[in-house]
Amino acid sequence: MSRLQALDPAAATGKAQALLEGVGKKLGLVPNMMRTMAASPAVLEGYLGLSGALGTGRLPAKLREQIALAVAEANGCGYCLAAHSLLGGNAGLAATDVVAARRGDASEPRAQAAIRFAL
Repeated sequence: MSRLQALDPAAATGKAQALLEGVGKKLGLVPNMMRTMAASPAVLEGYLGLSGALGTGRLPAKLREQIALAVAEANGCGYCLAAHSLLGGNAGLAATDVVAARRGDASEPRAQAAIRFAL
């Protein structure tokens, strides 16, 4: 049983509505995790700020998603696997790349080294 209710983006108001609309425009959908964070707009805003800041780092989106897939598999997080499989596809990963990353593998040596380091 969930203690926090995920907000329906259509029913959200104020800051939560604006943040959820932004997520929807960027991703094409609003993940449940972010809908739940929107119960406290400050939490969602903080998460989006951190995520945005990390997105400006030196690692390309494709590699970040490969690492996230490997770590999600290692942690046994089905939610994370589903989310990062979608995001990985959006970042340019082929289905075979997603499967390889989940196994902790990659065809590119740099990606392989980064995945192994993360694991």
